[in-house]
Amino acid sequence: MSQSHDIVAPEAKVIGVVSGKGGVGKSVFCVNFSIALSQLKKKVLIIDLDIGMGNIEQLMNSPVKYHIVDWMTGKVPLSEVVAEGPGQIGFISGGNAFLHTFRVGEKDLHVFLSRMNELKNKYDYILFDFGAGVSDDSLLFILAVNQIILITTPEAPALTDGYSVLKMICSKNPDLPVSCVVNQVFSAAEGEEAWRRLSRTAERFIGTNIQWLRSLHHDKAVIRSVKAQVPGIILYPRARYSTEMKLLARSFLALNHAESNAQTFSSFLSKAFHYLKKAGGG
Repeated sequence: MSQSHDIVAPEAKVIGVVSGKGGVGKSVFCVNFSIALSQLKKKVLIIDLDIGMGNIEQLMNSPVKYHIVDWMTGKVPLSEVVAEGPGQIGFISGGNAFLHTFRVGEKDLHVFLSRMNELKNKYDYILFDFGAGVSDDSLLFILAVNQIILITTPEAPALTDGYSVLKMICSKNPDLPVSCVVNQVFSAAEGEEAWRRLSRTAERFIGTNIQWLRSLHHDKAVIRSVKAQVPGIILYPRARYSTEMKLLARSFLALNHAESNAQTFSSFLSKAFHYLKKAGGG
């Protein structure tokens, strides 16, 4: 007598990519990091949550017909809003140049989060590219993600703003895992020292442990790739930035593999509904 067993498909892990200020290379990181993961046989989706100010599609020169608001409001199904970017990654555009600021209502959020369940088993990683800082609209999603990657640079203003963002986030969700990437460094020592300063301050004043991922060197190839609207990891695969990004992706996967209890998409949705209800949305 044979027994049948339900096969449970693996769920995506939801990663929030944040920064304290603009100009630190967060969206460029998001695109190149996603492609690096794809090159390691991972299926990746970027969701640009800088709604109305998104630039993911410009960085990849991949114009789209629909953006995230079309999906949020039920105008189009998931299949029409997910676009294919270079390097076999998927992305959902945040849209840009809106005539009016879009604010999603509480009922819309309930519907939107329910629709997001369609993504649960389609990807290995879903990356939320948040706008710089923390807004009321983005906070719900930031608090609910499985882990945060903070992008900063060694400059004092970037580190200060990065700390301020972590303080706001971790005061509301102290258990949220946080990793750090220090971008645009001129030496590995400079990057590691910036992380140590940020880490010591965060641990002392907000009790948060910041995991070290890697520093990424200042590289003119990145500037040229942004102007060309082709991700640097594709246009200049042997450039220093590209090589370091590939190593970073491997380190990230190794850390995630080591953390066998890492939360996944279902926990993201559960927490998102929890925070929405806590904020008065249900």
